[in-house]
Amino acid sequence: MQEATNDHEVERRALAVERALILLIGDLATRGVVSTDEAEVALQVIGGSSQASSARTSSALMLMRQLRRLRANDGAIAPGAAGCSSQES
Repeated sequence: MQEATNDHEVERRALAVERALILLIGDLATRGVVSTDEAEVALQVIGGSSQASSARTSSALMLMRQLRRLRANDGAIAPGAAGCSSQES
């Protein structure tokens, strides 16, 4: 009985971490801290772990495709990252 409870708790926490990562990746890409290319790679890694994870990442991946279109199909740019440099002149 205790083992089943522990397994359920581990699964619940893993799901919460996955959801937090998906939100964080989406927020960082939306703010331009990471490029849409980088965000898509990270989301594909998360989504590749299971069918359920794939379903959870699908809306974030759709957002990345929309961001790419808004940024003139340049998935490599990260417009908000320019001001984050620790070595500003």
